[in-house]
Amino acid sequence: MAYKILYIDDQNPESRKKDFESIGFEVITHKPTNDFKEIEIKVKDGINALILDYKLTAGDGDSACFDAPTIAQFVRTIHVKDTLDIPIILMSNQTIYINNYKKDFTSQDLFDFTITKQEFTSHKKEFGSKLKSFIKAYSKIKSDKSLLISLGLDKEDKINSRITLNLGRIQKNIYKVSSLIYEDIISSIGLTIGEDVLAARLGISLNSPDWHKVLYSLKESKYTGVFSDIKDRWWMEKINVWWEKNISSDTPIRRLNAEERVQLIIEKLNITELKASRKTKFSNSSNFWTICKHSKKPIDPFDGVELIKDYLSWQEKEYLSIDSALISNEKFKNQMSKIDKKMIRELAKKLNADE
Repeated sequence: MAYKILYIDDQNPESRKKDFESIGFEVITHKPTNDFKEIEIKVKDGINALILDYKLTAGDGDSACFDAPTIAQFVRTIHVKDTLDIPIILMSNQTIYINNYKKDFTSQDLFDFTITKQEFTSHKKEFGSKLKSFIKAYSKIKSDKSLLISLGLDKEDKINSRITLNLGRIQKNIYKVSSLIYEDIISSIGLTIGEDVLAARLGISLNSPDWHKVLYSLKESKYTGVFSDIKDRWWMEKINVWWEKNISSDTPIRRLNAEERVQLIIEKLNITELKASRKTKFSNSSNFWTICKHSKKPIDPFDGVELIKDYLSWQEKEYLSIDSALISNEKFKNQMSKIDKKMIRELAKKLNADE
């Protein structure tokens, strides 16, 4: 049975409707008026997700004079007590509206994710998979008796108590639970890590022919909770257990450089076709533990430029490698300390003078 979505746009929605249908959705369209009751009736009629154009000013009848956040707020409000919340996605032709939304913190608790119509046209299949994953996640969170189950964990599994506390506080708010899991637990470095950080911490190049064999050995460490169908993540705590059990109970991963980690893995797992990751330019250490935010290449945090932002207690800091900081200074300059910005400027001047 196809998921049912409500698509609200003040322009002709037929072309977009056909696009949604082509990726397996049943679509109900709505051209906005100032009567929110019409939206409420359609939302409560078994809708699995809501997709909104940003600017809704050309409605039928009395001209609508509101935008997507207004409708999203209305829909979130009507579901505040019935736990029938649904994913809400912001879509627009205008990149500026998407960027404005991301800067407007008053709208951050409304939309599950945003996408431009151009991005949708180019990546319809990926969009469909992501939307279906959000719909399934909402349904699972509603039905699960325990939030640990939503995370794919058993009662015996240890988990940061501060996360358990935070989840407990918002347990009845499906959107906030979903957002916390997707944005703050499985899209950041901390309790879970992605494949690129996993490879960095094991010291293994992702181009290694036998990398897939290492991943198979780590299958018990894989994240299996909501969104795992679109996000490949591993629990760091379980990786540590895997290391102690299969590789070395005496030496933690962090103490070894990339070559030493790879050599141990080759010896203990009898996996031969593995290559050690290489240092980035200007790096001194191969005791890799994270990746460069820009290039995604492995770095030791001591060789990186720390990015300043609000981190939750279980999240690890993000970094740029020195070479990436030199070429992407403008993009990340607001997240760099004055000392680091000065260091990068001085290094750039020195390099230019040496040419």
